[in-house]
Amino acid sequence: MHTEISAASSADTPYGRRPWLSQYPPDVAPSLELPSESIWDVLENTVNGYGDRSALVFQNFGMTYRELRDHAARMSSALRAAGVEEGDVVLALLPNLPHFPVTYYGTLRLGAALTTASPLSVEREIEALIKDSGATIIVTLDLLFEKVANVFEKCGVRTVVVGSATDFMPWWARIAGKYLRKAPQPKQAVTYGGKVQSLRRFLRGGRVDVVVPPVPPEKVALLQYTGGTTGLPKAAMLTHASLLANARQMTGWFPELREGEETILAVLPFFHVYGVTLVMNAGLLLAATTILIPRPMTTEMFEAIPRYRPTVFPGVPTLYVAIVNDQRSKKYDLSSIDVCVSGGAPLPAEVKRDFERLTGGHLYEGYGLSEASPVTHAVPHDRRSRLASMGMPLQNTDARIEDENGNAVPVGEAGELVVRGPQIMQGYWKREADTADVLKDGWLRTGDIARMDEDGWFYIVDRKKDLIITGGENIYPREVEEVLFEHPKVKEVAVVGVPHPYGGEIVKAFVVLKPGETATKKDITQFAAQRLAKHKVPRAVEFRDDLPRSSAQKILRRVLAEEERARQAQRKTRATPDPELDA
Repeated sequence: MHTEISAASSADTPYGRRPWLSQYPPDVAPSLELPSESIWDVLENTVNGYGDRSALVFQNFGMTYRELRDHAARMSSALRAAGVEEGDVVLALLPNLPHFPVTYYGTLRLGAALTTASPLSVEREIEALIKDSGATIIVTLDLLFEKVANVFEKCGVRTVVVGSATDFMPWWARIAGKYLRKAPQPKQAVTYGGKVQSLRRFLRGGRVDVVVPPVPPEKVALLQYTGGTTGLPKAAMLTHASLLANARQMTGWFPELREGEETILAVLPFFHVYGVTLVMNAGLLLAATTILIPRPMTTEMFEAIPRYRPTVFPGVPTLYVAIVNDQRSKKYDLSSIDVCVSGGAPLPAEVKRDFERLTGGHLYEGYGLSEASPVTHAVPHDRRSRLASMGMPLQNTDARIEDENGNAVPVGEAGELVVRGPQIMQGYWKREADTADVLKDGWLRTGDIARMDEDGWFYIVDRKKDLIITGGENIYPREVEEVLFEHPKVKEVAVVGVPHPYGGEIVKAFVVLKPGETATKKDITQFAAQRLAKHKVPRAVEFRDDLPRSSAQKILRRVLAEEERARQAQRKTRATPDPELDA
C-alpha cells in the first residue's frame, strides 16, 4: 500500500509546498511504500529470512529470531487460553528483559493491545492504569509483584503471570540463579496458585502450532500512556500500521543501516513507545541483534559495548550527558557506536559535540511525541545540521505552524506545531473530548511552540505550557537552558517560571554541576547576563545534586515548578520573605 498525504488544506502556504523535501539527502526517498501488514507478519518475515540470527542478548545468553517467534507464539496461545480476545488489553510491568518482546509480540498476534507501566511506578499509579485501560492480564517479574499484589483482584484482573530474570536462560543458569543466589531475588517470595501463575508454567500451557486469524493493521497494538500534568495520563491508541510506519520511516531515514548486520544497544525502556519503535520494531525490520540493558549507566552497560560492538544506540539527552561525564566512558572502547538518535528532550549542542568526540559516532537529534508513535522530525543523516534545529519532517509527514486561531503563520514566526502522517495515533483511549481537542482532519496539535525556516528546517521554541511571562515579555525556558548549558561547570539545567510577589513570574534555574565543580549564583547569572537580554537572566538559582525525571528520563520542569509554588505557599503562611525573590 502506498500512503500519500493530501495537502489540499495547506497547499497555498509555504508548509503545503513542503520545502523540506528539497533538503532530503539524495539517498532518502521523499515518500515510502507502507505495506499493509501486522507486526506479527513482520516477525514471521524476519524469521523466514534470519531465523537463526540472534534477536536478543541478555546477560550473555542469546535468543534467535526463530526462538523469539516460538516463545511469542506460546505466549499468544496461553493468553488466548486465559481468555484474552481481540480488543482486550494486557499490561506489561517489565524492564528490558526477553519477557517484554515475548509478551509484546504474543499479545499483538491475538489482535489484543499491550499497555505498559514503568517498573518505577508505585501501587497507586498501577491501580489507576489498570482501571483506565481495562487490562485483564498482567505480565510482570517476581521482583515487581509486590506492586500489583494488593490491587489486581479488586481491579478485575483475571491472571497475573510472574516471571523471574532467568526464565529464558539455559536450565543450569536458572538453577544457579535460584540456588546460588546469582540472580536478584524478590524481597518477599511470590505465592503461586489461583490467579497468580509463574511465567514458565503459563507458557507450557501454550502451543507453537496454534493457528490465529490475521490481525488487521488498523487494529490498536499499543496503549501508550502519555505524561500528564494532573490526574491519570491519557493513553494514545497506536495501531500496527502507525507503529510500523514510524519504524519504516526511521530505517529509511538512515539508509546506511544494513539488514541483518546491525546491533542495537537497548537502553531505552520498552515501556515507552520510543523504545518500542526505535529498538524493537526498527530492530525487527533490520533483523538486528538487540542487546538488552535493564538499567542504564551500569557497569553491565559499559561492558556490553566492547563485547557486542553495538552500531545503533538510541537514547535521550540525559543518558548521553551521563555517559560523557562518567569516568567509565574513558575505560571502555565505545568506538563501535555509529548511529545514535536523541529524542525526548532538546539536545544541547555541547552534548552532541562531546559524545561524538568520545565515541566517533554520529548523534542525530529527532523530535516526536507519544501520540505520533513517536517520531515526526529528524536531522538528516548526511551530517548537515542547523543550530538548535530538530531537523525536518520525515517521509510521508506534513507539518505546519499555526496561530491560536488555527491559521498558518508566516515562515520564521513562532506558533503551535501541528503534524500529520501515517504514524499519528487513532486518538485517546476512551476520551473522545480530549481526542477532539488535539486531532482535527488528521492533524495533531502537539502543544509545542516551533518555527520553520525558509528551507523547511524546524526549530522547537518551547512547550506551550512552559512559557514564562515576565513584565509582558514571553520567555522560553529552552533558550535560557541552552545558554546555561554552555557554562563549563554545568552538567544539567532546568529553567522554570516562578511567581513573583509583585505579579507575573521570574526565571529560576535549577543547576546540576559537573563532578568536583563548585559555583555560585553570581557565576551563573553573570554568565547568562553576557548572553541573554536582561529579562531572560535567571533571578533565582538553585544548585541540586540531581533533577526530577519521568520514567522515560525526561527532566520534569513541572515538578520543579510545583515544588517552588509549594515552597512559596509555605513561606506566605509563615509570612517569611524569600531572599531570592525579594532580591
